Amino acid sequence: MPAAQVARVRAELNTHPAGRALERILLGLGRIELVDRSMTLAAQLFTSVLPVIMAASVLVDSTALRETLLDPFGVDPNSFVQDGFEVTSEAAAFGAVGLLMVLISGTSFARALGRVYGKIWATPVLRLSHAWRWCAVLLLVATSALATGLIHQLGSPILAVVAQWCTWVCVWTACPALLTSGLVPIRVLIGTGVLTATLLTAVSIGGRVVLPPVTASSEAHFGTLGIVFTMVGYLFVAALVLVASPVIVQSLIGDALIAGNDSDDAERRTY
Repeated sequence: MPAAQVARVRAELNTHPAGRALERILLGLGRIELVDRSMTLAAQLFTSVLPVIMAASVLVDSTALRETLLDPFGVDPNSFVQDGFEVTSEAAAFGAVGLLMVLISGTSFARALGRVYGKIWATPVLRLSHAWRWCAVLLLVATSALATGLIHQLGSPILAVVAQWCTWVCVWTACPALLTSGLVPIRVLIGTGVLTATLLTAVSIGGRVVLPPVTASSEAHFGTLGIVFTMVGYLFVAALVLVASPVIVQSLIGDALIAGNDSDDAERRTY
């Protein structure tokens, strides 16, 4: 778009409060590099959070866990299990060790999410001495994924949606609070949690309608790899929500520069 047209559009937007808000949101999404950040987060969700859930499945009822994860995609959990498989004490011991190893390496998701928040809110990056916050965020996200799957086994769909929304409000208020160490105003954190939970709930409801036929088609063409493609695509949509929600909230109700820092340098500082 020519510079003259861009200037006219921005001038038109600035004549209305809603237009100014929209301009701030669009500028914020452009500044944060929405697609690139979301792709990074989606990859980290797939390589960091899912392995934590899979490792935990050795320690508890693996059948129930597989059902909660695969049900939205319309996939038969038994197709992923070999005949005669059972959880032995040796497998449980290996699962405990594997879970610890996955937790250590899986903090890359929390670190990537922290960099997103640092860019949006101009907060410094956590140092190694705050590594427990990364682990806490990883466990929160993994636990909420399992919890929301189990919630959908409730008898009432409306109750399940409400319980899922409440769970995600708590999780996505707590995660940015942990990763920014209290440098972000509580109203911004709560707004982020509410908007993230609302959009994720909408994605979840839409996914339960769209995903089964899409997954079936992908599986028919590419086999098990097609299911993986569908999962990655779904995680990318969820990552878009995780990145866009704090940007929108910051544009609407946030302070111009939280903690008095320059957002261009936020990712390079630690505390």
